[in-house]
Amino acid sequence: MTVPKLEVHDGRIGISNAFARMPFRFGVVTMEAAASATLRLDVSVDGRPVSGYASDLLAYKWFDKRPEKTPADNVTDLLWVVGQALEVARSLPAGSLFDHWRRLDAEVDRRSVAAGFNRLGASFGVSMVERAMIDALGRALGRPFFDLVRGGALGLEPESLFPELSGIPLADVLPERPLERVGLRHTVGLVDPIDADDLPPAERCCDGLPETLAEYMEQDGLRYLKIKVGGDAAADLDRLERIAALLSAMGREVSITLDGNEQYKRIDDFAALVDAIRSRGALQAFYRSILFVEQPLERSVALAAPLDATAMSVIGKPLLIDEADGWTSAYREAIGLGYRGVSHKNCKGVVRSLLNAMLAFERNRATASPGSYFQSAEDLTCLPVVSLQADLAVVAALGIPHVERNGHHYFHGLDHLPRGEAEAALRAHPDLYRREGDGVVVAIDDGALDIRSLRTPGMGFACLPDLDARTAAADWSFDSLNEIDAGRPAHGR
Repeated sequence: MTVPKLEVHDGRIGISNAFARMPFRFGVVTMEAAASATLRLDVSVDGRPVSGYASDLLAYKWFDKRPEKTPADNVTDLLWVVGQALEVARSLPAGSLFDHWRRLDAEVDRRSVAAGFNRLGASFGVSMVERAMIDALGRALGRPFFDLVRGGALGLEPESLFPELSGIPLADVLPERPLERVGLRHTVGLVDPIDADDLPPAERCCDGLPETLAEYMEQDGLRYLKIKVGGDAAADLDRLERIAALLSAMGREVSITLDGNEQYKRIDDFAALVDAIRSRGALQAFYRSILFVEQPLERSVALAAPLDATAMSVIGKPLLIDEADGWTSAYREAIGLGYRGVSHKNCKGVVRSLLNAMLAFERNRATASPGSYFQSAEDLTCLPVVSLQADLAVVAALGIPHVERNGHHYFHGLDHLPRGEAEAALRAHPDLYRREGDGVVVAIDDGALDIRSLRTPGMGFACLPDLDARTAAADWSFDSLNEIDAGRPAHGR
């Protein structure tokens, strides 16, 4: 097909506050509220004006974990980098989506490093503009994300970045059809209640949704878990034994991934934890259920040297990079150091995930080891509608069978949105959402999400956000996140 040409004209960011129904501890921070940024991008596609949208939480202490940076600093930096990406995009002449992405990727990365930000944060700015461009392209052509990718509308030229991908059609890498259901891999955070003993009645949300892991297992029929470890071996082992006992009592086969959250400076130290897991009788079945381990090493050392073979033998499970996937060639570099996998997250970039899928495919073919190199689907608390559905649309196109999800757990459904938008989402996507009391929440059926309705023009959402109902970025203050009692719905207090 003739590759459409895009030109970016303007962009506008609106912010809404999202208040958690329960605290979420990951790494060094516990989150109780966050800002959700929504971008509307006005572009032309082959001369036709159209708008596209992208949205994500401005997640502090993930993109930049430096202790001297406050959460407010982190959010300011993320808004700055989106602004930089918009400025670059507006300066580009008409070109293909891939042309725009490649120039954005290089220039925003350069600006971010020069300003003292980091490359993972630069990726966020690029990804917001990139997703909005893809959404606009799909709306202009009347085509869903999967069809855009399979049909060549993005104008991808992977061999221009990775010569080894020359002659590999993207169609060989992707499934013939996007997934219609995807397994939900439920996040078990570091302070999440395991069972009722961890949650006194006075501390319950009482909002109609599960609260403990035991309740989620029972009510949602979960078959996949992502369990975070905190770097304190004794505490981690005790907590893992409690989780293992719960799973054993449930009598259901559950697959597990471990998230190291960059808690380790040395792979030997993480290997010691895994060795202790393997040596405990109560955790042997738990260990056998582990599919892979997500980035235990802090990003400054994760790609500094090859992974130690002895430590990797002790771990006995493949490692993937997540936070270290901060630039376009990071996964290829990681493969050379002994990593096998890489996470997909829309916040790091859609084109990057497509390229990483091709790199894994090429390595598996070259080494005659199908499945040895792989891509997982992880979460940075994607909230409905735009962020969650755009991410799921990409996961479905990549054919990844299960995806970490935690927005349904730490936040109450679509309460962070204007009521009209929540109701519109329920009408447009009744497979993915359901009514709960007087609100709308994500529908989980037998441990999975039904996502057939995401095959709609653009990035997977049929109902559009209203930026007039959000606060302009220039008028928003981080201090507003501290006004929890004023902003949180009654059932989330």
